[in-house]
Amino acid sequence: MLKSNAFASQTDSYKSSQSKVFSRSIRTQLLFAVNLPLVVLVTVFLVYDYNRMMGERVIDMHLALEEEAKTLLPAITRLSKGGTHDVQQYIDSVCEQMQTEKSPGHHIAVQTPSETLQATSHGRESPEMLAALHRAGDSSTGRASISNQEFVVGTAKSNKFIVYVAERLSNVKHRVRQAAIRRLSGILIAFVSVALLVNILLLRAVTHPVQKLVATVQQIGRGLFDVKFDSFNNAEMDYLATEINTMSQSLASADRNRKMQMAKAREIQQNLLPKNISSVSLRIAQLFEPAEDIGGDFYDILSLHDGSWLICVADVTGHGIPAAMSAAMLKTVLLQAVETQVSPATLLDVVNRRFVAVSLMEDFVSMTLIRVEPSVGQFQYASAGHEPAWLASSEGVLQELTSTGLLVGIDEYATWEEVDFLASTGTRLLLVTDGLSETFNSQGEMFGRARIAQLFNESRKLTIEQTIQRIDEAVRDFRGIASQQDDVTVVLVEMS
Repeated sequence: MLKSNAFASQTDSYKSSQSKVFSRSIRTQLLFAVNLPLVVLVTVFLVYDYNRMMGERVIDMHLALEEEAKTLLPAITRLSKGGTHDVQQYIDSVCEQMQTEKSPGHHIAVQTPSETLQATSHGRESPEMLAALHRAGDSSTGRASISNQEFVVGTAKSNKFIVYVAERLSNVKHRVRQAAIRRLSGILIAFVSVALLVNILLLRAVTHPVQKLVATVQQIGRGLFDVKFDSFNNAEMDYLATEINTMSQSLASADRNRKMQMAKAREIQQNLLPKNISSVSLRIAQLFEPAEDIGGDFYDILSLHDGSWLICVADVTGHGIPAAMSAAMLKTVLLQAVETQVSPATLLDVVNRRFVAVSLMEDFVSMTLIRVEPSVGQFQYASAGHEPAWLASSEGVLQELTSTGLLVGIDEYATWEEVDFLASTGTRLLLVTDGLSETFNSQGEMFGRARIAQLFNESRKLTIEQTIQRIDEAVRDFRGIASQQDDVTVVLVEMS
């Protein structure tokens, strides 16, 4: 009962507030009182004027076509002495000379004592057209329709011949519409001028409050949810300001909750990345920069059961929460696979089959797997459509390692080639995602793979940590004021 009474009280309060708002809305009442009758009167006038102009133009067109028919009749009478062939050629020639733009659907027919001839220049001759010409000739308006097209027909008669000259009504309608638009433009200019004089005082009453509302809403749109409105001396603006303040508070609460959730998600994703990698034969440095709070790039460094190491760099489609969820799922699948397999190509096959089984149709992954056997100085490499890796020998020879098969998640039965490389102390391997090479600056220029190769080659004498730092600084300097559009991951491995 208490809830019912409270609800009724709130409803009455809301209705009272609404009533007060609308009762004080003088601007709205005046706008309707002044402008609505003007709009109605102008609309009625334009409709009447359009119909009047259309009627006059149709009459003029009918008279013009009749004059044309009367002009053609003497020539047709003379030519008929040579036979209907000469008459046919003549009306074809006249029709052919008529411009389609100025005389659309122009057609001529001649009824002789023995037959009826129609012009064939534009392919409009047909029994239906002839029947329409006869109907128009018998009509006082000289109009007839065929195939949803209306024609105006002028006729001229003699003792032996009847000449029909027809033209589509569409051109007349087009000209009348243009004239109506021109007249409407003039009326609108006059109407707007009067309306401005009537409304200018009313607009001043709300212009300043609206500007303040817009400026504050823009600040809210930029994430500044703490801004609030003071009250206005205007019921409508005051009501709107109160609602915007309420909305801002709701958005602030939702934003705080979202940031807490995103911080937790980022913490979880950071926890999935490898930590405290310890190996006497390998030195590893990495860079991981998501485009958003969390990203779809994924890398891992795993110690395999046979004493070798597996280095994985992957890029899930998209970025943000969906991509991060797919990356977490990918790590789980990979961890399961390495319990029984060590070959990069075989691991890609296992990961692909399991990923296809649990992922959405539109999800796919580019991935590079490299197995390092320090004891024998060998790399085994397989890549599923991933960004090229770079291998730098201890002598400084740089080699690009390209993809050896399809992306993960496209074909359940896809296979990948595996390539072996010999390595010695000082050999370096650079793995990146396409977020690095496809970084754009404010001029739309792409960072590109050539810059990556050049930076890697020029950093041979630097430590791997210094090399990673140099790549990070180079891409940030290149990006400048442009925003980061994709996740960036760089992993650098050195045989030691």
